[in-house]
Amino acid sequence: MAFCPFCKQEINEVTAVYREVRHVEVTAKVRLDHNHNLSYNEEKIETLERLDAEGDEEYFCPKCGEILPLNSEELELFLEEKLLLVKESEVKVKDDFALLKGKVYKIRDHIEDLLFLEVLSDEVVEAILAANLF
Repeated sequence: MAFCPFCKQEINEVTAVYREVRHVEVTAKVRLDHNHNLSYNEEKIETLERLDAEGDEEYFCPKCGEILPLNSEELELFLEEKLLLVKESEVKVKDDFALLKGKVYKIRDHIEDLLFLEVLSDEVVEAILAANLF
């Protein structure tokens, strides 16, 4: 299971918030009321097309509500436990690698004090890195 880097809780899902821009067509009857103001009575609202939805998605921890700074590709890896989000103060760092709980990870990226750690697939390479780097 994935862990939130902020509240340290185990999570198997996140809350996604996204915004969409849609092209909408509204059909309405327009009348002049007693005070000579136009009155709109909408009869039909039809969504014609979705114009934009990419890149405006944010993911949040469902337990503490903190923003998880992931894109959709990273989110999949995070939930599969192939990518970890960890505060830099919680790991030992050497070059492009980090040691966490006796395992070595590749540092894929970082945002402020948050590291994106990629799980190394080759256990032999992991053991060699652990012996030589840390």
